[in-house]
Amino acid sequence: MVGILSYFGLQTSSPDNVAVVVTALIAPAMLTGTAWFAITFGGIPAKLLSAAFSITFWMFVSFMASLTTMFVAVSFLSPIFILPVLAIIYLGILISSIQYDTTDGLKVGLDDAILKHSRAALSYYKKQGINPEEK
Repeated sequence: MVGILSYFGLQTSSPDNVAVVVTALIAPAMLTGTAWFAITFGGIPAKLLSAAFSITFWMFVSFMASLTTMFVAVSFLSPIFILPVLAIIYLGILISSIQYDTTDGLKVGLDDAILKHSRAALSYYKKQGINPEEK
């Protein structure tokens, strides 16, 4: 939907206006993309899962909307022979972003589980007279 609206919105724009759109969208794409990739589900407790998914969903939507509009705008400014390259770059970013988020979602609550396991292991070692910090 963003791609279609961007296409029709930029179709009759002058190259200068299209360049302004590209420049203006660099900041939101970088900001939301960086923040979205920096957030990991590993450190999020399971009780906050709903909020975490909502936040990451909207950051992903914002990132992809900015990126899609930028790619549409750049396609108006680029020679026709560059369009397949732009399509490959766009699809690569889209697919890898979805795979990244899906894989990261598998880590929900992982840091809490590791912390609990580490505490249990240290307690067990202490009962057995083992000090894991000694070398």
